Amino acid sequence: MLIILKKVFYILALLLVNLYICEYINNKLTARMDLRRGYRISGTKGIGFPLVRFFKYMSRSEKINIWTFFIFLLSLLIWGVVPITANLVLIEMDYSLLVVPIFYIILVILLFFNSSRTSYGAVYSESGKKILILLSFLIPALFSIASVVLLNKTLSLKEIVNSQHQYWNIILQPLGFIVFFVSVFLQLKLLGIRGKSYLSSGTDIGKEGTGLGKIIERFSIYMIVFFLIIILNILYLGGWQGLYIIRGEIILAIKFYIIFVILLVMDKATGRIDSYSLLVRINWKFLVPVSLVNFIVTFGFFIARDVYNLI
Repeated sequence: MLIILKKVFYILALLLVNLYICEYINNKLTARMDLRRGYRISGTKGIGFPLVRFFKYMSRSEKINIWTFFIFLLSLLIWGVVPITANLVLIEMDYSLLVVPIFYIILVILLFFNSSRTSYGAVYSESGKKILILLSFLIPALFSIASVVLLNKTLSLKEIVNSQHQYWNIILQPLGFIVFFVSVFLQLKLLGIRGKSYLSSGTDIGKEGTGLGKIIERFSIYMIVFFLIIILNILYLGGWQGLYIIRGEIILAIKFYIIFVILLVMDKATGRIDSYSLLVRINWKFLVPVSLVNFIVTFGFFIARDVYNLI
């Protein structure tokens, strides 16, 4: 029991520290790309500003519904089955790659239904359409994941990392990595990686939330960002595998922040995408066909290697 509590404490501390750092990087980098100075606090260059803004939101009152608490709870529960490092995982299971997408889908659905809530009710029909658009990007991602599963012959995220001790999967699955990365980027762009989303009923996700609800929505989006980046690392970039004399945890942190900054720059460079039809065309005319071809080739390799022993 004590070991589990220690792991829970380490995971929460790690998430909160990364949340603070990423919020700071997000705002400072966005300001620099907009040729603005960005927020500053005298003598600290704005390092303490995320904390100041947190207390500013906390000082405002807002009605919190039960769905907001479900979102917050699920944002934390999703890390119970995701192995952050070899030892930092609460529930070890051989089929974690099946459980993790279910948590993600439920969290996204709850997040957008809650964000579509207004003072006059919830716009469920419009919200449902937007959720389907977002979840459609899971189709190429699932094809890419299936290719990794065939390659490593396991549904365990931990075993997938262990199987990359010689070669990262990105070397054997470059097309799958490209498709998965683009799918992740478009999902985060729709969610609003820089705090601006256009899948909600208004111009911004949680437009009416200015208090604790706003904090929970922002926290949930960051948990999704962290989750997708960690999964990308686990599937294709060796996860916590060490590099020469550098510890695996340090390598994982370096890869995490590099990917986070790349996603921020790409999000800013591509601007705002208002056309749902454009996103649908990108998905069904590029991502899905490429991921399907990659899966077929991987399946053929799997048959030749493990069934007929030709390779």
